[in-house]
Amino acid sequence: MKLKTGTWVVVADGGRGILLVNIGTAARPELKARQVWDLENPRTSEQGRDRPPRAVTPSGSRRAAHEPADIHAQNEDRFIDGIVAALEEDAAKGLFRQIAIFAPPAALGRFRKSASEDLARRVIAWIDKDLTKLPVPEITNAVVKALAD
Repeated sequence: MKLKTGTWVVVADGGRGILLVNIGTAARPELKARQVWDLENPRTSEQGRDRPPRAVTPSGSRRAAHEPADIHAQNEDRFIDGIVAALEEDAAKGLFRQIAIFAPPAALGRFRKSASEDLARRVIAWIDKDLTKLPVPEITNAVVKALAD
């Protein structure tokens, strides 16, 4: 699959996202950053309780620990939801027709779960790769290679 001119590419994980646009041609793609999202997300222990909450049975004789909420993971999910919301707004405005999503499996699953039907129809590829730490030229090469496979 070739990356047509004007196609958007989102490269994201749970804490960083980059929206790129192909300003080149399908034969010679050139991705340019359009928007960058970053999440300030400290460790879970810095955000909430470090011990699981306790529950007491009605008889009062037994105590049980509950699984604590993973605040870090919840923030990452909200971060992905925010990116999806921004993309849906842009789709409603007609700013793009095609988009490719590159993210690690957990983030990609959240993208799929959060995406509206309209946004999902515009997605030409869901690729489970984390490219967020690469510079734009290397992202371009990785995107072209992944879409060629």
